[in-house]
Amino acid sequence: MALRIRSDGRILCAAIHPERPGDIYLNDGDHYHLSVELKALVTEPCEEHMERGEWWWKNQVPEGVVIDGFYLA
Repeated sequence: MALRIRSDGRILCAAIHPERPGDIYLNDGDHYHLSVELKALVTEPCEEHMERGEWWWKNQVPEGVVIDGFYLA
């Protein structure tokens, strides 16, 4: 569940997106804390996530993106 933070600010699933120069790597533990415990980082339901592999800060989800219901509870 690790993440890559790109220099353009996008937060991407490290399992889906290859490393690029300038990426900041966020380890599994920090990702878990931010996404599961705090629900500050959110993503789409699994099927859509596997297509895009992107995460957003909860207050910065782009218009038209439907986040997984887990983050709404």
